[in-house]
Amino acid sequence: MKNITAKRVLLILSACITLLLVLHIVSYINFYTNQLSTRDFFFRKFNLSEEKNVPSIFSGLLHLTASLLLFKIATIKLKIDKKKFFWISLGVLFLFLGLDELFRIHESVARFMTKNYPTDGAFLYGWVIPYGIAVIIIGLLYLKPLLSLPKRTMLNFVLSGSIFLIGAIGLEMASGWYWTEYNISVEDQHFTIPLFILYTFEELFEMLGISLFIYELWRFKNKYAL
Repeated sequence: MKNITAKRVLLILSACITLLLVLHIVSYINFYTNQLSTRDFFFRKFNLSEEKNVPSIFSGLLHLTASLLLFKIATIKLKIDKKKFFWISLGVLFLFLGLDELFRIHESVARFMTKNYPTDGAFLYGWVIPYGIAVIIIGLLYLKPLLSLPKRTMLNFVLSGSIFLIGAIGLEMASGWYWTEYNISVEDQHFTIPLFILYTFEELFEMLGISLFIYELWRFKNKYAL
């Protein structure tokens, strides 16, 4: 495993993401031009907004891969000072995110929020409120150990996290705002081009952010493991 370079890992992940993006766009063009139902097989299997399909499983596996790498780093000896709790807790966090991606836990949170605290606009998808608060708290708690990492690792962690959060929370809030502002109906949601663009970039940024994170974890492990 150590002989596999981080750049090769990133190249493989980038190729997979590119393929999924092409299949997603083709599935949507076919769906849109032929006015198909969302039950269309090709659409269900490759559209980035659908559940339990090829892109969602791939995204979940990305999170779980990051989790495994974090646990691996937590258990090996490093050439630099290691804050074990930092790596283990991050591993648990990404394990949860992977399970969330596969089983859509955040959608259950969204239904609870909408039922008990009616939301609209940028907060239409109610899960962004508790998850956003959690991001702020976790960011503050992890600031010190993050800054103690080697500079390149720290910068790549910040960059990958920023890309991921822009997609996962930022573009999700933008979609909620657009949906409310233009009063999009459930029946028309998949035939609304701006929403298609928003959720395409949302999922793309999430996958790119996690892939960059995996790249840096792999590079870090190869460089600093004893």
